[in-house]
Amino acid sequence: MNSGDNPGWKQHYPTFKFDNNEMILEEYRSASKTLETEEKVFLSAANIAIVIGAAFGSLTLGKLESITGNKDFLMPVESMLFAIFIITILFAVLFLFHFAARQKSIVYAARKVVVLRTVLGVKYGEFQLVLPNWRIEGANEPFAIRMFPGWKTYVAYPCYAISGISAFVIYFILTILLDVGGLSIASTLNADLVVSVPASFLAFVAFCFLYRHALLDKHESMLLVFTQYVSKLLSLKVEERIEHIVYHAKLSVYEAQRLNIDLKALKKIAVQIEDKEFYRHSGVSWKGLARVILSSLKLHPRSGGSTITQQLVRTLFIKDFSKTKRRKIVEILLAKWFTKVIDKDEQLDMYLSSVRYEFKVMGVIQASKHFFGGIERSFSIAQSFFLIERLSNVRSKIYGKRIRQILQALLDDDKISMDDVVEIVEIYGEMVAKGLVENNTTEGVEYLRNNFCNH
Repeated sequence: MNSGDNPGWKQHYPTFKFDNNEMILEEYRSASKTLETEEKVFLSAANIAIVIGAAFGSLTLGKLESITGNKDFLMPVESMLFAIFIITILFAVLFLFHFAARQKSIVYAARKVVVLRTVLGVKYGEFQLVLPNWRIEGANEPFAIRMFPGWKTYVAYPCYAISGISAFVIYFILTILLDVGGLSIASTLNADLVVSVPASFLAFVAFCFLYRHALLDKHESMLLVFTQYVSKLLSLKVEERIEHIVYHAKLSVYEAQRLNIDLKALKKIAVQIEDKEFYRHSGVSWKGLARVILSSLKLHPRSGGSTITQQLVRTLFIKDFSKTKRRKIVEILLAKWFTKVIDKDEQLDMYLSSVRYEFKVMGVIQASKHFFGGIERSFSIAQSFFLIERLSNVRSKIYGKRIRQILQALLDDDKISMDDVVEIVEIYGEMVAKGLVENNTTEGVEYLRNNFCNH
């Protein structure tokens, strides 16, 4: 479609094409040159930083030797060592932030290239890709290009060099300080092992932490980074393309908005059925978790303890559902992170627009088409209840006892009327007749009718 067909329509990047491509083509060429230049600057600066760092380290060590060997030095040795210590830290921090800024420029330029390729209608393989071969995952998806692709990639090399050299200098400064202070390192190895080595190692880790923190993307945080490390320790597969996944989840929401689908009734029922404390907790319901633990010990009736946020992050980011206990740990951490970066209303929109309603039926748009034969612009209370109940039902079957309990609770709380209940039961009957839901011989549609309609 043309850019003027839908003014004001919001997306992370456009998926439409322009009639006149000359301006976009020129922008594409400019972005490509910028990307190429930024990458060359990054690699050149990395080499220069290593040389400068090595020279700085060598000069510093030489200076340290002259300081300790010169008894007539104007400044106290401790003061001079402290000054060199501060300069070393500043050197490391400034260079690390510089490289982080350069890497961000590279990523933004690369994403822009992908966006412009999309606008131009160019797919990977039609002609040579601007991005290097090892970055073809970003050929058609801009957010697949990550700010920090990993510690084993070229992006981390400057960090290793600068942090390593700086930590090495800090080690020697501390060693000399201990020696000047009257502790002979030659005779007291414990002082070296207890102070210098751990301190220099902590300095190295701190520098790496600063570098990684400087390369956090829009929705990333150090809690997420920690969670990803925990998932690896637990051998649980979790999505690493965070921005890519969040982008597509938001696109699902935008598509529902573009189609003028009113989700108010769905939101109301979802909160009532799935997570009554949704707007009060920070992603995790500790009461719900306690119920799960007690039910696993057979001290409490079986019930779900996952919040809406936990269900959403499980759907979006967790790949392995078989390891339940380990998954729950990661799920809790992800939910805490997600609540900090996405507000509750947006979470609820993403939840309804992204999660599974039926086998291979993802999101409210597909669910509406699948169950109701088309896109419903405004869902009734009965339709909303049916969809939310399907959402929490992992099997395509009616479980009348559970449905009756939920309906009765909603009736008791005056959240729905008896007319709504009758309509809900009829919807289940229609879905069974269409073959979209499997009836239950003992607690199916007839069971619901006997409990609510035949009074």
